[in-house]
Amino acid sequence: MTHRLRVLAALGGLLSLTVAATWILTGRMALFPLLDELRHERVEAALYLAEQVETAPDPAARAWELSQQLGLRVDPVPDTPAQDSRYRAVRRDDRRVLVGRRPAMPIYVPLQGLPVWGMAVRWPVDIERPRRRVGWGFGLIALVVLAGAVAASGWVLRPLRVTSRAMDQVAGGDLDVRVPEGRDEAGRIGATFNRMAARVASLVRGQRRLMAGVSHELRTPLARMRLLTELLRDEGGSQKRLDALEEQIAAMDGLVGELLESARLEEGVVQLRREQLALAEIVEEALAAVDLGERPLTLDLAPDLQLQADRTRLVRVLTNLLSNVARYTPPSSALQIRAERSSQGSNASVLLELADNGPGVPEADLPQLFDPFYRAEQSRSRSTGGLGLGLMLVRQIVEAHGGQVSARNRPEGGLEVHLELPVSHAPPKSH
Repeated sequence: MTHRLRVLAALGGLLSLTVAATWILTGRMALFPLLDELRHERVEAALYLAEQVETAPDPAARAWELSQQLGLRVDPVPDTPAQDSRYRAVRRDDRRVLVGRRPAMPIYVPLQGLPVWGMAVRWPVDIERPRRRVGWGFGLIALVVLAGAVAASGWVLRPLRVTSRAMDQVAGGDLDVRVPEGRDEAGRIGATFNRMAARVASLVRGQRRLMAGVSHELRTPLARMRLLTELLRDEGGSQKRLDALEEQIAAMDGLVGELLESARLEEGVVQLRREQLALAEIVEEALAAVDLGERPLTLDLAPDLQLQADRTRLVRVLTNLLSNVARYTPPSSALQIRAERSSQGSNASVLLELADNGPGVPEADLPQLFDPFYRAEQSRSRSTGGLGLGLMLVRQIVEAHGGQVSARNRPEGGLEVHLELPVSHAPPKSH
């Protein structure tokens, strides 16, 4: 149950109990006793009319005269009324009087010494009308109170809705969002949230600056190490050791490059060099850059698929995904690459899917698969993926193009990675 429903239920229940208690007190203590007294007086009045009619020289004329004087309707009843559950019998002065359970019904009074059984007395005034009106009034009050409860719940929960939307924005990557502050409870919650958001923004920006700075500063010593390696090679150093050293330097240079690229993409300072590209050429270039061994490969690319993208970075997306396949799937596992156009017009996009039949990824790890420095395999060796920057860069580059990336486990085993890239230029996806 949502907070709004809880507040509505609490307010509605409390107000309904208040209205019900008021109605019970009003009816039981004042209105109902008054109505019972009026019914009793009507029975007494009917008995008085019966006595007047019985003792009159002309009963019919006397009945008509009383009707005119009292504003009542008195009709003779020739035979005994049939038994009816709508009437209840009341004993008065040795007479069995039949009283209707509803106010519009007549009161039947037997007559003595006359050729007719009795008479029926009807009153023009409905004594139950005040009770019904009071009931309708309380019902209307309940509706008004319910509408007020709905409005009050919206007003009470408005600060929570504002804070909830702000939290969603922060979770989506907008660290500059703030909420109103004040001296009440909601205002204090807003102030706490603003301090938290400012702290998180400061930490994240500091982390990005640190990553960019460290990555940039490491480029210079790496270049010098490469130069020294070349000099040692020229001077006749050990070829095996120099090859191993160059391999480590290349690996470190690649890692620094990934860190620097990630920091620039995260800061939004990268300018994509968009051009019209054929998707088939990008896939072929990525396949040529990654050694997939003897893995069976199936290509299913719709013909003439083109899009506006940065060639270098789009190739990097595919090489990172293919490298993951090479690292984490058995050498005999198959790989399928499929692509198609999703729609026509200005919102057209290319759907690209890479599916393998390897071990897949634990379901708990799927939501974080593209997060910074997150890896389902926690080992940090380069042979199993290093720091796990590859998939992070995939997400950042795809979102910089205005697309999105996701992954899921295949029912038959393996992992599917879905890329959706706009055909034409599109703004980056917010995250």
